[in-house]
Amino acid sequence: MIELKLDLPKGLEQHLTYLEIISKRSKEFIIQEALIQYLENAEDVAKVFERETQKGDKTYTTEELLQHLNLKEVNV
Repeated sequence: MIELKLDLPKGLEQHLTYLEIISKRSKEFIIQEALIQYLENAEDVAKVFERETQKGDKTYTTEELLQHLNLKEVNV
């Protein structure tokens, strides 16, 4: 296991602290779960992109891929 140091914007840190309190889970757990979900979604996007580019030369924006996968971009 590796150890990481994160510098979070104040707003994101406040969201994280709130989730820690209401979920009774550690910040480390919440961040790890969020990272797992992000990586799984990114992998799905990459697979779709790879599949679609093999069919032809059309390229897609991130917004188009997220819409195609019924995912929405999270802005903090």
